[in-house]
Amino acid sequence: MAVVERREIEFDLGAIRQALEWSPQAALAFALPAQVPTGVRCNPADGTLEVVYGQLTSTRIFMLRAEALGAILISYCNRSGMPVARNVEKGVRIERDHVVIVLTMRMEEAPQPLAAEGTIARAPEAVQAWAWMEQPH
Repeated sequence: MAVVERREIEFDLGAIRQALEWSPQAALAFALPAQVPTGVRCNPADGTLEVVYGQLTSTRIFMLRAEALGAILISYCNRSGMPVARNVEKGVRIERDHVVIVLTMRMEEAPQPLAAEGTIARAPEAVQAWAWMEQPH
């Protein structure tokens, strides 16, 4: 009688860049510069994200593994009003043009409702309307 809830949060490239911009402490924790990234590129084959800083001759590229990116994005979600529960399984999938955080919660037993469902009470008018609708016309 297990119940499994699965949720996915998808970030396109612009949203990833913005999440990194708005997460300077988290970015520093993963050795990224304390600057606003100028771009990001997904590498699905090796499960990394390229984070680009600077322009033209001063361009620097940092590689971020899926696990590190997931930690930054989950922190961003929690701070921006999309809370992620601690007790869920978390995974990150890097696609060609976006990144997906996959959240899975498993309950071994189906939870009981907090309150019992009430009985169905029909108003007399509703009963008459149903009776009229069921008659051939």
